[in-house]
Amino acid sequence: MPEKVRAIIFDAGNTLVFPRVDLIAPILTRLGYNVTLDDFYHAERIGKRKLDEWLWPLLRNGNTPRRADYYYWTEYLRALVERVRVPKDRQQEVGLQLAEGFKEIHIWSHVFSETPAYLETLRQRGYLLGIVSNSLGLIESQLRRVDLARYFEFIIDSHFVGVEKPHPEIFRLALSRCECEPGEAVFVGDLYSTDVGGAQNAGFHGVLMDWVGAYPEAESPRITFLPELDLILSFLDNNAGP
Repeated sequence: MPEKVRAIIFDAGNTLVFPRVDLIAPILTRLGYNVTLDDFYHAERIGKRKLDEWLWPLLRNGNTPRRADYYYWTEYLRALVERVRVPKDRQQEVGLQLAEGFKEIHIWSHVFSETPAYLETLRQRGYLLGIVSNSLGLIESQLRRVDLARYFEFIIDSHFVGVEKPHPEIFRLALSRCECEPGEAVFVGDLYSTDVGGAQNAGFHGVLMDWVGAYPEAESPRITFLPELDLILSFLDNNAGP
């Protein structure tokens, strides 16, 4: 019989904290390129699809890379500079400037209004909450800055443990912090192959946070904003053993 869910583990970027694209857009504006919010969303959808085309076959063959985020960001930035019509001979230069902008941790400071209250509700219902993030060593300090860190029992940053999602090792580290079995844990993240695929390979329940509509045909539980997770938790709990 399926087990009761005891722990809910979240990705951080583009799941709990989102980039302030209004702080990234001026990089392009200063260089003479007009950019809209839709352009960023388009690039995100393309980057995610390209990542999946590369990563899913590896996961299905049991060949999980220890690092994978670079592939998403390469494709995301390529899609963005092409979308705003940067000439080919300038795309690498402009892409590198954008990449440096996204590395600035203060950029990742937008939190949807419903997030804090929902995380508190989950805690009050008895779930243990944690974070597993592919990051550069700064995600815990940023979550403290936006006042989200207090909801979590632990925060695992790939920079410090030397391995990224989707590798099962980083999910096993989360399980050791939860002191629970894989079937008792849900992982919520925005990258289908990296987050859901990695979580499922590690025995977790994977839930896709698809807020930009990149995965309309995903073969996994899918939400577009955080409180929709309640429906999935209810289903899992109702189908768990006594």
